[in-house]
Amino acid sequence: MSSTLRIEWSDAFKEDIAAILHYFEYQYCSVSQKDKLYQKLEKLEARLRIFPLMGVALRDPKYKREYRKMRIGKAYLVFYEVCEGTQKVILHRILAQEQNYDVLIRENIPIYNDKKQ
Repeated sequence: MSSTLRIEWSDAFKEDIAAILHYFEYQYCSVSQKDKLYQKLEKLEARLRIFPLMGVALRDPKYKREYRKMRIGKAYLVFYEVCEGTQKVILHRILAQEQNYDVLIRENIPIYNDKKQ
């Protein structure tokens, strides 16, 4: 794979980033904490463009996709998928290491029904 890989953030990944930033604000963390997170994300994206398969593959038959995980800093795991046919890497989740990621990885988009039961 070449360095022309596109990095995309899923909606769940964006929600996770927003939750982390909200936590930082709640804990009165300095702006430098947020900047460090963004620097780590930029570094992760740069590394994934060069070595997209460097993360550990999740070998679980319940997942339809081939997810990979990487550590970012000491506190977080990033779950992503490499789409070789479309030359992109999709970042699916960024979760604190103590979270139960088996439950939090979303395979399907939830379908909401407006009908009253």
